[in-house]
Amino acid sequence: MPGIADKTDITVEINFDVAAFRSGLLEWFDKNARRLPWRSEKNWYVVLLSEFMLQQTQVEQALPYYKKFIAQYPDINKLARADEQDILRLWAGLGYYSRARNLLKTAKILKDQYNSRFPGDYNQVIKLPGIGKYTASAILSIAFQKPLPVVDGNVIRVLTRLFAIDKDIRNNKVINSLTGLAQQLLDNRQPGNHNEAMMEIGALICKVKNPVCNICPLFDFCAAGKGNNWYNFPFKSSPVSKRILRELAYIFSDNNHLVLAQRPAKGLLASMWECPSVILADEETIEGKLKKLFLADTPDDNYVISPLFRHSYSHILLHYQAIHINSAIENYCSKDHWQRDYQKLENIPFGEISNYPIHTAHMKLINWFLKTKSQR
Repeated sequence: MPGIADKTDITVEINFDVAAFRSGLLEWFDKNARRLPWRSEKNWYVVLLSEFMLQQTQVEQALPYYKKFIAQYPDINKLARADEQDILRLWAGLGYYSRARNLLKTAKILKDQYNSRFPGDYNQVIKLPGIGKYTASAILSIAFQKPLPVVDGNVIRVLTRLFAIDKDIRNNKVINSLTGLAQQLLDNRQPGNHNEAMMEIGALICKVKNPVCNICPLFDFCAAGKGNNWYNFPFKSSPVSKRILRELAYIFSDNNHLVLAQRPAKGLLASMWECPSVILADEETIEGKLKKLFLADTPDDNYVISPLFRHSYSHILLHYQAIHINSAIENYCSKDHWQRDYQKLENIPFGEISNYPIHTAHMKLINWFLKTKSQR
């Protein structure tokens, strides 16, 4: 087992035939690559859209969103003219909503500043909203055949096993060194296919658990495969513990309407919609919060409290519950109370809820409310 990894750069000597490695990889990809809609044509727009969606997201999860998105916004000009709320509504449930907002910002820049074309210069590309080193290299290599390596989680796993690298992949210096190694292995004649093949090997063959080494086209080149110790790689130090946040959401319903609030234009879940909610202090109870908020007493038979829900963000673990109050919001508290926390509040007919971009955590609450309401 690898011990505590140090923070030095990786020095790796490639001691196999690189040409044979490339040809074996590409031959396997040609026969075994998944048929994905953005692979049917090397149009830079579909590559751009797919790469935004695949940031922090598995292919299977992104696929239905991609299909809905490309049907509504088939080219960069239509996307650039889109309303942010419509983009967020289509993105709702996919998570990491800053990607959707950055995608729209990038589309507007490409339309207004680049005549609806994608710049071929790497230094220009990484200045676009939401596009970092990985996404820039992916788009430029796949759509424009630029000889740039792509290093995502799948490729990191393949590389660390190929060369039995036990350095901590949370260390940026280690990732930079792996990128340099990927550059040495890259087939400059077919960089797009090479990069996609490396990612595909990681997704289908060199999996996190139970890799199928016996059918891997790279087995003869792989130190961990031949050593039967693939489980040691990659090495990743323990993450920082997530901060627990406690939240109470209010579901006000009256005459088949539900109150929804739009979050601030900046910050976590910017401009998404949710049930109006408040943060609970560590020792604060739901009953205590109700007494502080409401302008009138709440009859015990007029509200229902949901089960405890949990939702994980990158640095936050959200523990939250909802209280369903079967009355209009004005009967219990002033709408002015929420002005500091939200852009606006609206009373939404049940049938129109799906028209609003509601983030995943609160969509769970709304589904709970609608289900329990139908059972009463």
